[in-house]
Amino acid sequence: MPIAFDRYLDNAALRAELQALADAFPHLLAIESLGQSFEGRDIPVVVVTRRDADRSDLEKPAFWVDANIHATEVTGTMAALKLLDLATSRYGIDPVVTRTLDTQVLYVVPRLNPDGAARALAAAPQFLRSGTRPYPRPEREPGLHAEDIDGDGRILQMRVVDPAGDWKVSPRDPRLMLKRGPFDEGETFYRLLPEGIIEDFDGHTIPIARPLEGLDFNRNFPSGWRPEGEQGGAGEHPGSEPEIQAVLRFVAGHPNIFGALTYHTYSRALLRPFSGRPDAEMDQNDLWLYEAIGKHGTQVTGYPAVSVYQHFRYHPKQVISGAFDDWMYEHHGVLAFTVELWDLPDAAGVTGKNADKRFIEWMRDHPVEDDHRILDWVDAHAPDALQPWRAFAHPQLGPVELGGWHAMYSWRNPPPALLEAEITPVAEFSLDFAALGPRLAWHDVTVETLGAELYRVTAVIENLGFLSTSGSRRAREAGRARPLELRIVLPDGARLESGQPRVPAGHLEGRDNKLGVTFGSSPTDNRHRVDWLLRAPAGTRVELVAACDRAGTLRATIRLPDDAVAGS
Repeated sequence: MPIAFDRYLDNAALRAELQALADAFPHLLAIESLGQSFEGRDIPVVVVTRRDADRSDLEKPAFWVDANIHATEVTGTMAALKLLDLATSRYGIDPVVTRTLDTQVLYVVPRLNPDGAARALAAAPQFLRSGTRPYPRPEREPGLHAEDIDGDGRILQMRVVDPAGDWKVSPRDPRLMLKRGPFDEGETFYRLLPEGIIEDFDGHTIPIARPLEGLDFNRNFPSGWRPEGEQGGAGEHPGSEPEIQAVLRFVAGHPNIFGALTYHTYSRALLRPFSGRPDAEMDQNDLWLYEAIGKHGTQVTGYPAVSVYQHFRYHPKQVISGAFDDWMYEHHGVLAFTVELWDLPDAAGVTGKNADKRFIEWMRDHPVEDDHRILDWVDAHAPDALQPWRAFAHPQLGPVELGGWHAMYSWRNPPPALLEAEITPVAEFSLDFAALGPRLAWHDVTVETLGAELYRVTAVIENLGFLSTSGSRRAREAGRARPLELRIVLPDGARLESGQPRVPAGHLEGRDNKLGVTFGSSPTDNRHRVDWLLRAPAGTRVELVAACDRAGTLRATIRLPDDAVAGS
């Protein structure tokens, strides 16, 4: 049965869909375990590749995708599921997808944070940043904690009349609240709060409390990690959380990963490293490569591709660190993007923020016309997103009104009816990016008979992929991608007369190092030749092996003195 992409799946429903895919495509898809969450839930990692009897997934170039590291960002899970759906359904039909799954492997983690997602999708929801472990203290802080206080399954907003309030009712629609301007006087003003309960209420002050579960998994990675006093939510040490430990272990044990995407919401952007440094500090070839991949991503998704440091800082004098994409690139040399799916203002056609995607600045300040345009769009496409205000007797504040934005399915995630249209282009881009991996092939293998059971074996290996066999220049600098090695494996009764059984071949370039070349020559820097002189009886079978962490392993068997080659 086709997967329905007009709903968000809880953990049980997600597992059922993954198992159904595995049952339908056993030759392509296997479900393994990445590890266990804080609450003991399994974190599935789906391994997608054509099953080969003679080659494991570790012997193929690999592409990583994860999603839903942040609890409420459940759109990412559905995008990962859409990726699996497209990959399996197009295998054998689409030549690029078929080649990708024949020669490469996808590691897909649809829900890295099952504990947080369980609470976000519960009948009585709770909105967390990431995991459910109390942090940084074991008790709730004083102040307002968001929760569903009227039991309707939604966390909306509360408004209270207050002459010092900084919100006012829109003249266009009583549901919509607008920011009070510096010179606004003589109207009814409101204090706007999340729906919730106040811990240790003193009857007067209402601070917004940090949630009891204050972790941010995307600050817990080792690259640039900073402690709690410098960056909130980072954990006690890099990789302190079991979910992140599981990622660290998996990536360390899978040096074949050359590229990665992590799915988040929201802002419709393709974000790339660095988070804490300008582009000038990145290797120029890698920057050009990031820009080329990002440009294609923009063409497919419509999402601008931008630097986090230069376009996506929450404050112009602050940077974030400890993020997944920085860690993958800086520590491992893996080309990684953060994909921010969905953006309500963008969906509504609000202009002025898309030229260079200054999303954070737009959120801080924008014209009231933008709010009205969003209102019109919501009324036409997602009428449940903005709720009318109704009186409610708050147990601590007394008379308040509940209503406003149902943010979970308007700002944080698209309304379910719009989900598939949002996630499909991202899944398409993911398949395109995955197809760029290095791809080893035997350009030529020959055997020359020299007489007296003496043979010259010549092997020329080449990289047919777009990326080099290291994937990036950073991988070479950091020593994270083992170079290509050619080996000849001789049976008993055969011996080498000249040459070494293991020959280092360095890294083979792809086409990425020629991005800026618009005329001139193209050297064969994607090939390497090796000659061996060996003595063996006629009819002896000799195996050739080409092996490289990120380009995989390729084998060929030759029979002496014939020059017929059977390879894989």
